[in-house]
Amino acid sequence: MIISVLNQKGGCGKTTIAVNLAALWHDQGRQTLLMDADPQRSASRWAEQGNQGGFPFPVHSLDMTLGARKVKAEIQAVVGGREMVVIDCPPELREPAMLASLLSDLVVVPVTPSPLDIWAAEAATGLAQDARELNTQGRPRVLLVPSKTHPQTLLTRDLGKALTALGEEVSPVGISQRVALAECVIQGQTINQYAPNSPACEELTRLSHHILTLLGG
Repeated sequence: MIISVLNQKGGCGKTTIAVNLAALWHDQGRQTLLMDADPQRSASRWAEQGNQGGFPFPVHSLDMTLGARKVKAEIQAVVGGREMVVIDCPPELREPAMLASLLSDLVVVPVTPSPLDIWAAEAATGLAQDARELNTQGRPRVLLVPSKTHPQTLLTRDLGKALTALGEEVSPVGISQRVALAECVIQGQTINQYAPNSPACEELTRLSHHILTLLGG
């Protein structure tokens, strides 16, 4: 199963969600690969940060500007027998995001409670819908995930309604803004390594289970 995490705007928690979903699926006994397609290489730098445990799964850099045929061939070459492939997509670049969507079973769109992010999510959702129309297999599915939320704020409370209006499934699990998610990056660890009993880990674990349920896994 290929899951792309994308939004047309940076700062939405895209890499945080991609890395930790991969980590949790690996921890659940699934052979997992993370493909870092973001030119900033944030996921790769995270994996290289520190020496306090390291990532238990591989992170592979992927240049999404090479064109559909080469990118597909590269993914097939490195996937091997892995069950889960997570692509951390580049922000803003439409063609690479479209290619990732065409290759994916599911597109996860993190959205922060900000009008700017909601507008960007609308563009990302439309892109994934365009990919679905082009794909004879009727995929990818789209999952909108509230990200960096503050439960007590009006913007967060209104976010679910705004996402529902985009016409795709909204995750019942949101990812709150939590210090542990920033601290684990500094340590070069994933959230289940750094703070396995934290609310942040619990939210991401619930999200990982929900995605598997959606995909029939």
